[in-house]
Formats: sequence, structure tokens, C-alpha cells
Amino acid sequence: MGLDSREVTPELCRVAIHLAAEVRSFERAEIVMEQVLGHGISRSTIRRLAKGVGCELSALAELDERSDEKEVIVPELAVVSCDGGRIRTRVAGQGRGVVLAGEKGWRETKNASFERMCLPPQDSSNTDPCPQLPSSFRTMAKVANIAEKPVPNADPPCENQQERVAYHGPQRMLRTAVSSMACSAEFGPMMKREAQRRRFYDGSLQAFLGDGLNWNWSIWKKHFPTFIPILDFIHAIQYVFNAAMALHSCEAEGWATYERFATLCWQGNVDSVVDELVAACHARGVCLDHGVPEDDPHRPLTDAIRYLSNNRSRMDYPRYRRLGLPVTSAPMESLIKQINHRVKGTEMFWDDPDGAEVILQLRAAALSEDGRLANYLNRRPGSPFVRRRSPPKAAA
Repeated sequence: MGLDSREVTPELCRVAIHLAAEVRSFERAEIVMEQVLGHGISRSTIRRLAKGVGCELSALAELDERSDEKEVIVPELAVVSCDGGRIRTRVAGQGRGVVLAGEKGWRETKNASFERMCLPPQDSSNTDPCPQLPSSFRTMAKVANIAEKPVPNADPPCENQQERVAYHGPQRMLRTAVSSMACSAEFGPMMKREAQRRRFYDGSLQAFLGDGLNWNWSIWKKHFPTFIPILDFIHAIQYVFNAAMALHSCEAEGWATYERFATLCWQGNVDSVVDELVAACHARGVCLDHGVPEDDPHRPLTDAIRYLSNNRSRMDYPRYRRLGLPVTSAPMESLIKQINHRVKGTEMFWDDPDGAEVILQLRAAALSEDGRLANYLNRRPGSPFVRRRSPPKAAA
């Protein structure tokens, strides 16, 4: 029989919480504890412990009372990124049976990354260190995968003969993370508190990376207006690729147009791409004043025009590279995958919103590189690492 939560020692609690944050499910955490430690703590007990610690972390973050184990250093470059994820939830108060909430239970999560980075070596000429489109964006199979389109049979023969080009941006020194089920109006202050805690507003250089979601840039405008706004280049080429392929029936011609469009965007000439797409729509009799149906073959053209037009002020990539800034949110995408490893799956349904919120708090703390989860668990009341105060001496 597994131990009750009241019988779990602080050390076992620490182990259970780390497992709850790292392995795929509470069931797997129960099995690992039994097989590795020989202690039977039931999954329901681990769930209750995780909920308790997750709520404590959330409360401390709101009160801004959490301190971190490692010294907080003013960053040379402070980079904030945010993006949405998805998680399946069940209706609150309905027990553990799968009663879906919303559209098949799917809800959006809010996730943010805070990276203290070191700038790459820079010369005094202030020239663009990578004016040519990187090779990773000139590989058809990879770009098609980014755009979530069927992968072509083969890349053009001449493509692999080109010289390898890569942009070597800044190096990450330390990353922390925030994740929540909160709406953007509540998540923005969470991000601001984390940035203040990490002294990001004191950074010598500051950047804010995001895709085209409106809530990203609402948070930037309200809480990070001094940060240089950068549209993730990877999201931009999704629209550019789909539009280029929609312009041609021949795959090779579409790919050639994509390479030209992507190069123009990489070099900061977004207006030329928009102008050409607008001209193509006019030539095909597509009215840009009215919406185009989802199944219309010209829809990728109008989507790209809208996306690039709305974000062109955040697409000055040559300037960003001269400053040594990142131009893609690949680390943010990686962080979401790491969070999803714990919270997303066909068999995973979380209580809405409490169950989902506490596991997101734990997972973000576990993925933060400042040791915040271990540090907090070592400071909790009852922890063997907490020095107990001697009782006051009785008056003589």
C-alpha cells in the first residue's frame, strides 16, 4: 500500500515532485519510485503533493517573494520570447472521467522564455554578418516540413552544391521559463515579474521575439516596450513558402520563387514581396478588400500579404544581425516541446483549470536553468536542508 501524503517525508516529497515534473504521468512517477527507491507512494498521493507545491510556486510568484539559487547577473543581452501551446482539459468538478471542456477539450497555454545571452564577436565595420539566406532555409524538405506541407521527393540537384551559409547568433548563458493557463492580460504581468526578477530591464541590449499572434505583441507593447521587437523568421517563411507554391503549378518554379521571396525577407526587403503578391492577386482577379474562402487556391497569397504587412515593422533582419540579436524563436519552440512532453498527449486530460495550472508551474520550474525547483523544495518547511531555530530560552 502506498504512503499517504501526511506520511511522506520531506526527502520523499522532494523526489516525488521532481518525478511529477519530469516523467510523462503520475502513474509513471509511481512506478519509478517503487522500482528505483522501493517506496510505494500512490499516484494519487503524488498528484496531491504536486498540486500543493504547484500552488505554492504560483502564490510565491504572484507575491514576488521567490529568490533564486544562482546569482542574478545583469544580462549583456536579454531575450524574451513567448508563444502559445495546447493542452486537453476536462470540465471542472466532474471527477476524473473524461468530460471535455470547450472544443474537444483543447485549451491554449501561454509560455515564455527568458534567456540571458552573450553577444557574438562583432567587427567595427558594422556590416551584416550573414547577408545571404542560410542553407537551412534553402533546403526544400526542411522548409516544407516547417510549413507543414507534404515533403517533396527530392531537393533540386543544384541546391546541395551551394556553399554552406549559417547565421551564428548570440549564445545562451541561462534560461528560465514561465507557463500558465492564464489569459494574456494575466500572463503579461507574470512575464514582467520574471523579467524584473532576472534584471532583464537592466540589460545592455534587449529583444522580444514572437510570431504573429496579437497577444504576443500586446504583451510586448504594454510590458516590454523598450525591447526590440523581432518577428520569428521561421514563422514568416511558412507564409512565404505557401504563397510561392500557390503562384505556380510547377513545383520547381514555386521553389525558385520561394527562394527569391525568402532572400528578400532575410535582407529586409519585405515591401518588395508584399508588392509582388498584391500584383499577382490583381492579375488573378482576387479582391483584397474582401475575405477569401479557406478552400480558395489564392488564400495563401492573401494570408501572406496580411501577415507580412502586419509584421513588416518587426522584420528588419539585417539590423538585428548587425546588433548580434537572434532572428528565430527556435529555442522557444524547443521549450514548448519540452513542456508538451509532460502535459500533452492523447491520453492526457487535466482538470480545468487547477490541475493544468499546477503541472505547468512545476514543469516550467523544472525546465528553468537557475535551479529554482530544487532550491524551493530545499527551503520548504520540514526540509532536511532548512535549519531549525532553537526555541527561546525561558526567562530566569
